[in-house]
Amino acid sequence: MKPRSVKTTCPYCGVGCGLVAKCVSHPNQASSSGDFSHPANMGALCVKGSSLDESHTGPARLLYPQVNGKQASWQEAIDTIAQRFYDIKQQHGSDALSMYVSGQLLTEDYYVANKLMKGFVGSANIDTNSRLCMSSAVASHVRAFGEDVVPVNYQDIELAEMIVLVGSNAAWTHPIVFRRIQQARESNPNLKLVVIDPRKTMTAEQADLHLPLSSDSDVALFMGLARYCDDTKQLDTDYINQHTQGADALMKALKLASCSLDAVSEQTQVDKTRLKQFYHWFATKQRVITLYCQGVNQAANGTDKGNAIINAHLLTGKIGREGCGPFSITGQPNAMGGREVGGLANQLAAHRGFDPQSIEQVQAIWQAPNMATKPGLKAVDLFDAIEQGEVKAVWIMATNPVVSLPQSQKIKRALKRCELVIVSDICVNSDIAQYADILLPAAGWGEKQGMVTNSERMMSRQRAFLPMRGESKPDWWAISKVGQAFCSLMEVADGFDYQSEYDIFKEHIALSSINKSGPYIFELSELSTLSEEEYNNWQPTQWPLNGARPFADGSFSTSSGRANLIVPEAIEQCLPRGHQEFILNTGRDRDQWHTMTRTGYVSSLTQKEVEPTLYLNPLSIERAELATNQLAQVTLPDSGNSIVVRIKADEGLGMHSVYLSMHWAGEFGAGSGVNQVTESVVDPISGQPAFKSTLVSVRPFKIGSYMVAMGEGSDKLRDRTEFASMQVTNTGGFEGRLWRYASQSPLNKQAWNKAIGVELKGKLLVLDTEHGWVTLSCADGAELTVKSVIQVENKTFDADVEQLSQLIGQPFSLSKTLKAIQTGVTSKLVCSCYRVTENQIIDAIQTQSYTCIAQLQSELKCGSNCGSCLPEVEKIANQHFQHSQHIDVIAK
Repeated sequence: MKPRSVKTTCPYCGVGCGLVAKCVSHPNQASSSGDFSHPANMGALCVKGSSLDESHTGPARLLYPQVNGKQASWQEAIDTIAQRFYDIKQQHGSDALSMYVSGQLLTEDYYVANKLMKGFVGSANIDTNSRLCMSSAVASHVRAFGEDVVPVNYQDIELAEMIVLVGSNAAWTHPIVFRRIQQARESNPNLKLVVIDPRKTMTAEQADLHLPLSSDSDVALFMGLARYCDDTKQLDTDYINQHTQGADALMKALKLASCSLDAVSEQTQVDKTRLKQFYHWFATKQRVITLYCQGVNQAANGTDKGNAIINAHLLTGKIGREGCGPFSITGQPNAMGGREVGGLANQLAAHRGFDPQSIEQVQAIWQAPNMATKPGLKAVDLFDAIEQGEVKAVWIMATNPVVSLPQSQKIKRALKRCELVIVSDICVNSDIAQYADILLPAAGWGEKQGMVTNSERMMSRQRAFLPMRGESKPDWWAISKVGQAFCSLMEVADGFDYQSEYDIFKEHIALSSINKSGPYIFELSELSTLSEEEYNNWQPTQWPLNGARPFADGSFSTSSGRANLIVPEAIEQCLPRGHQEFILNTGRDRDQWHTMTRTGYVSSLTQKEVEPTLYLNPLSIERAELATNQLAQVTLPDSGNSIVVRIKADEGLGMHSVYLSMHWAGEFGAGSGVNQVTESVVDPISGQPAFKSTLVSVRPFKIGSYMVAMGEGSDKLRDRTEFASMQVTNTGGFEGRLWRYASQSPLNKQAWNKAIGVELKGKLLVLDTEHGWVTLSCADGAELTVKSVIQVENKTFDADVEQLSQLIGQPFSLSKTLKAIQTGVTSKLVCSCYRVTENQIIDAIQTQSYTCIAQLQSELKCGSNCGSCLPEVEKIANQHFQHSQHIDVIAK
């Protein structure tokens, strides 16, 4: 591969940041940086994007197809899949077949998969992991606008007078967007930032106003906002009369006592002063953006939450203009592209549903012999049907459902019972691979290419800059080859004779043209003459292609041309009972991605939170008879499912809430995968799981033995039921992983070695509470055994199990561990880019008498690369600056 630079896009969140990558012949030579010409990020990258080069040399790659555990040729794998699909279809019908795909797929991959299932297999049983993150937003858009359209652009952030973040910790989850918000506030000191979140997150720390509402009370909050605007004569009656429908029913609902300020304050647990301030700002400012994410979508009423937000914008006319509108931001790089081609089970294609006209028009473009005529099974329902034997086969691509779906034990049971499981993956030992009858080696990011669409409807190219390894192939290629073989068996015309991504994208353009004469905004017919050279040289382009702002003319994609005002349905909130019951909220960490399949192997990203950690308010810890840094058991009532976590204090949480990162799952969460204790409750309209509001109990976990191991044999206890395993902290490659085990029974080193069946060749720390001893051993045989106390260099130190287990929450090193024991000092990592800890920041301030962030950065550089840690740096500095009245924040 010639050494040249190529422009591509980041594979992480939906911000869609541009990258410039060096085209090389080996992953170890990979080099990428931010693309200053890309409109989404203008050169900036978050800490995950900045660490992409380290992610290419991760787990063992799947290099060749496997059929029933044995290496096979591609032709054998393709023929086997096609024959099994054909046989199952003939015996059980089209709906016995399914696919479960991912927002990691490129638009071309998504398109071909959708065409195969809905046009040739004849079933809409193809869903995507995007169901888990943005399907409620899609449903609310369709209900209100008649089409799934995000009507806001990133540039609107600079034009807004007020930005409302709802259920979004953007400072950590979408750092580049949050950076734009920070820069907009620096340019416009009058710009107000309001954060609505049960937690006082790093994002909320930066807000002019934080509303710490109780879990799932967003609908009440925004219905109260609409009522306030009505009471204060701030509704845009002209806009309502000319461009909306359903106002009478909504206004009637707003008159109910439940929408009064007093009632909303009681339901949300937000004091009336804060509510009135938010309502007044929203009502009186002309340009307001409401940016929302999973805190809105991942709820049993997520669709209603989205519509309550949209209602507020429609009622006040704050939509279709610069600097205002409801802005749903996505969590995956091509979630929007999947929506464009119909990747969800309840969509057909090109933003169309399953009405007769749409079915006929799509069938004509596809020349499809066996069109699906009704929506398919959504993700949770799909795996329920697999467990029940109704769906006999599933093809899983670029996703990890055994850990990402709720009630993960149920998903595992379903896959074990499934007649045919096909997995397209890049890893030979991934969590999902072990359930596969047929494994297909997929091209990874950097090796494949195609189109992606970000949260603001910007279509960009991902381009290859690494060679494909082994016999790995792009997903579109694998689907097309199976499609051709399936067509042959069905004796129908071949609909999958694609030679390149360009061929597929051209057909996608042609299919979108069915929207040209209708009310739909999404259509790409202006690209009908796009040449392959123009496709290869594609520059980021936003739809609508004519540059028009969605809904600028007040016309919507409904049959009447008017937007629908929706009356949300009231739901009963789940309230904890007793001091050990809580509402579990899950979410993203700043330095991690999904189930750590990319980031878990990058040591610089694994240090901020080194093990599954449950955060509680300090008063909640006391009331629940817990203690900071101890281990606790989190249990999903009536399920028998539980996990073991470390307890940490967070004053930003309410008394009834606990928080646990979503990333601890699969091989990285080991026995403490968070979705073992999340309930399978879904929004009835969107089918999106309610990951933010599961009722759990939290009780102390009595430690009999606590072990930390690194090296050969250290993973052998992860699947044994008598141990709660928590694998964490990668320090360089698989052999650098640190494994932690907790047992309620005593187990010394000899018993541990017997349990795993091999002599440990790595490093081990065993703490046994019953016998009161500690053993530290290393690969070189150095060993230290003591009774009740530790003696190091002729000094005696108290040996506290919980303190020691906390102290070893760092990359394992005997000298560092002993030093930590001696000093009793640990410090939280704040800046991942430059490895700056909280203690380093405090020490620099105190010893150098710094009074502003600029001085601090000149020495430590914290926050000067990606800027993701700046909110936390500022918070720490604010607490320790002695003479400064103003924090000079520099966002590099």
